[in-house]
Amino acid sequence: MGTLWDLAQEYRANQLPIERRLEDLRTELAQTTSLEASRRLRHRINVLEKMLADSRRYVFEMEHYYDTEE
Repeated sequence: MGTLWDLAQEYRANQLPIERRLEDLRTELAQTTSLEASRRLRHRINVLEKMLADSRRYVFEMEHYYDTEE
């Protein structure tokens, strides 16, 4: 296990596949005419958006964990 900085960079690297998947799902949603499929896609998008937001927050917290308050 590395430092918090190293862990933050792993989290950051894992954000890219999530962002790509979100793009794919949004494209699929835009082309969907089925209400049920649309509902499922929106749910999946919401889950991934939450994961991405959490990951970004964790990266920030890890990268700044040792910062001193001024």
